Order: sequence, then C-alpha cells, then structure tokens
Amino acid sequence: MIKVLILHTSVGHGIKITAQNIYARLVKSGRFEARIEDFQELERGMFAMVLEKIYFFFTETFPFIWGWVYSERVATFTIPLRPLISSFKYKRTLKLIEKFEPDIIISTETSPTGIVSYLKTRGLYSGKLVVAFSDYHLHRFWLYDEVDLYLCNIGEQAIELKKLGVAPERLAVTGMIVSEKYLQKVSREDAAKKFALDSRKKAVLVSGGRRGLQASVQIVMDLLASPVPFQIAVVTGKNEELKKQLEELKPTPEHDLKILGYVTDQEVLMSAVDVLISKPGGPTIAEAVAKGLPIVVTDAHPGHETLNMKYLERHNIAFHGRNPAEVAKLVEMILRGEVKYDKAEAFEKIIKPKGSVSLTDALSRFNMNL
Repeated sequence: MIKVLILHTSVGHGIKITAQNIYARLVKSGRFEARIEDFQELERGMFAMVLEKIYFFFTETFPFIWGWVYSERVATFTIPLRPLISSFKYKRTLKLIEKFEPDIIISTETSPTGIVSYLKTRGLYSGKLVVAFSDYHLHRFWLYDEVDLYLCNIGEQAIELKKLGVAPERLAVTGMIVSEKYLQKVSREDAAKKFALDSRKKAVLVSGGRRGLQASVQIVMDLLASPVPFQIAVVTGKNEELKKQLEELKPTPEHDLKILGYVTDQEVLMSAVDVLISKPGGPTIAEAVAKGLPIVVTDAHPGHETLNMKYLERHNIAFHGRNPAEVAKLVEMILRGEVKYDKAEAFEKIIKPKGSVSLTDALSRFNMNL
C-alpha cells in the first residue's frame, strides 16, 4: 500500500480544508495509507510563531501591505531566501518522515513544501513530493524544482506551469478537491427544516465568520432593507462578537433572519438556500459550485483573495459586490433571474475540468514511475 503524508498549515482556512479533503479521498479509496499533519504544530517554535503573527497582522490590519508582499515583484527577492528559512525549522518534520517513511508527501502550503524540498536537496528524503493548490491562480513562490507533481485546480494553472518550463509529466489537473458530502443530493425540504427555514421561500446565505465585523453587519442590514422578499441565514463561525451584534438586528415583514453561529453541516445548509455571499476562498467557492449555488463574492483582501476573485468574475463563476450595497443589489438581480449563471459551466470549470483526472488515479499512475 502506498504511504502518503499530507502536510498543511492552519494559516489559511482553505489550505487546511484542501488537505483534509485529500486525506478523506485517499482513505476512502483503500489504496493508500494516509497520515495528515499540521506543519505549524509540528514545527511549533518561536520562529514559526513570529511568522504566523506577522501574516495575520498584515492580512487583517494592513491588507494592502500584504498585497504588495504577495506580488510577483517581491517574490523575485524572497524566493532565494527560502532555503535559509527552511534550514531553521525542519528537524521535527524529518523525524516524522523517518518514522512514517512515506512514499509520497503532499503539501498544500508553501512552508512545508519548502521544508521537504530542502530535505530532498540534502538527501534526507528520497520519496516523491506533490503540491496541491487551494486557489484559482498560480504564484511562483509555491513552485520548487524538487516538486515531482503539481495537482492543479484549473486548466489555466497547468498551462502557466508549462510556460514556466514545468514538464507535462509533472502536472495533473484534478479540479478543486471538495468533500464528497457536497456532491451528494439533499432535498431542499429536509435541509430547510433542519435550519428552521421555509423551503417555499427564497433564501440567502451569508458566510461571515472570517469577514470583518462591520462589513458583515452592514451586508445584513442592506439585505434587510431590500424590497425583494427572501430569508437571510448568517453563519458567523466562532466570531462571537459578530454573532452578538447580528442578533441585535430585527427581521422585517419581507425578511426572516436566522443567525446560526458555527455550523458543522454547511453542505446541508447550502441545499436550503438560493444564493451564497462569501469571501473568495478556494474551497468555499468550490463547495458552493458543487451545490449549484450562485455566489456573490465580496471583501476580498489584496493578494490571493483578489486574484481568486478576478478569476471567478472573469469566468462568470461568481459575481463581485464591491460594497454592501452592491452585494444586496446583486442578490436581488440573481433572485429575479436578471443575471446569467450557468451552474453546469461553473462545475466543469473548477470541479471537473475537461481532461481532468481523479486524485487517486493521478497519484497511482505517478507512483508506478517510482
């Protein structure tokens, strides 16, 4: 049986979810012995903690600076520093590799990719290294000469990698790897009943747990002011302050309001609604596409979120609301059928692109060449 070690970080929600979805697919196949580890916890130390705090500080407080750091221009100067950074934090990862002895390591974030690449150059790991993306663009900082296979979410990533000189045999287009529960049919009636919604009325889902406090509150206020009748369900995640503020808002005769807090079965909730409002995170968008939901993306931070948003908007996979008022207007237009959304086309673009292969088949064929 092929042994696979999956490494992720918890810095980005999508990075962790992608790793978990890969793990679930491999275990279910019965063809792989898989293990999943949080690289941040594995290499927890002062250096890693400082980098994590810097990341969250800039993305949340000064996102425009993060956008500049994320740019390709800055990457030209930071890429040569990666081996030096990796040399400070590889020992626990190496111990895990020596104990588990994986044939393949799959990384969903650039930090563990850098560590494993460093170990390969030093002859401390002789297996294969696979990189799985969780966004809808490509960044040179994610790429290493030591990577044996890139799992691409979209065909455009593979095309760009080829232009950068990556050999075709090092590429596999799999589409975004979503949890299989989002691909299963759930009746609207059953889903609505679970969340105390009326299955006969239109419903809008606001995913607000990671959005700024005031942005989420204003979006809900603008939805409540809409002349179009619909229900509003808001998922606030673990953001208790946001949940408390939203609970102070009152429903209107045209709009029932449900503040749901943290939800563990969002695939069911998505089956009860007609529109999703969300940040442009890779897995969240793919989950909504798998459910056939029109999506309004908003509050995209500079950097990877903005690049994701541009791709989604360009291919009519999502609509971009630049402010809460625009978000509410787009929701109205979607519910009235005034804008076009082709759910089959969106599904083909990011869940099952033309010529794509399954995750397990990509890894199995790849492993046969060991």
